[in-house]
Amino acid sequence: MRPGAALAALALALSLASLAPAGDGANGASDQAKDASDQAKDVRDRGPGAGDRAPRTERMKVGGAARGDDAAAEKYFTNTELIDQHGRSHRFYGGLLRGRKVLINFAFTSCKGACPTMTANLARVQELLRARGKRVTILTITVDPENDTPAALKQYAARFKAGDGWYFLTGTPANVATVLQRLGGQTRRPDEHTMTLLLGDTSTGMWLKTLATERPETLAYLAEHINDPQ
Repeated sequence: MRPGAALAALALALSLASLAPAGDGANGASDQAKDASDQAKDVRDRGPGAGDRAPRTERMKVGGAARGDDAAAEKYFTNTELIDQHGRSHRFYGGLLRGRKVLINFAFTSCKGACPTMTANLARVQELLRARGKRVTILTITVDPENDTPAALKQYAARFKAGDGWYFLTGTPANVATVLQRLGGQTRRPDEHTMTLLLGDTSTGMWLKTLATERPETLAYLAEHINDPQ
């Protein structure tokens, strides 16, 4: 694919609207929390089985290892500077995405809705993948950069026992807004954020979009098999 064509496909594929309504105000946040809580109970109560429903996903081919495709992906995602929970600076595409298999979600530390459930769910996903010897990077990007300092994110990460390779990211409001806009995670208010989870393998250009509240066994499976032929 020509770089220009790859970039056009990228922009189209990553107009990432939420898979579920974000909701407005307290009622929307309450609905999100109830949905997340119900799914979390399902995760606890049931093991994986052949009869489980298929996860709701969208599949995209974005970028890849070819020089032109990688350059187009870099141009789209940008190398905007973000700061992790340890105060370390990273270029978004070049430092966190290129050549990696990644899971990306959106949250904020003072969230009283779905964020704790999503984060606990992803902690279980990380645990499952590490037990299988799989190396996957997780990126949790704050939707509240004005309040989510690296110190606040570090405390939040510790609360959920996040392991190595999980970056909780903040930065200047402008920089965070740039990245959120590229990923479809930008909101008017933090409590309107989506429960979207993006799974990508930037070495192949394969991406999936689903919900961060899907069963952890399902998400681990999707991460492992993202490049399987459909």
